[in-house]
Amino acid sequence: MTTEEHALQIIAKLSTATNYEQADQILAAAEKEHQSLFQEILPVLENKISALSPLDCNSLQWSIYKYTLLQTRKSTHSEMA
Repeated sequence: MTTEEHALQIIAKLSTATNYEQADQILAAAEKEHQSLFQEILPVLENKISALSPLDCNSLQWSIYKYTLLQTRKSTHSEMA
């Protein structure tokens, strides 16, 4: 599976989340499952989420996606420090 396919799979799981805690759990599970590859998936995931249109989501999904985007950026920046 490519990093793009992994990112799309994570987005599909996030689309079913009903709160931020579930989004955090989905990210944590993805990180555990993919381990070293996860750092390569994050930029792809960020790009895919950034490209999403709010018109293609309900308000909860949009909120979860934006929350996830913030979390992944925090994670990426803390790894670089």
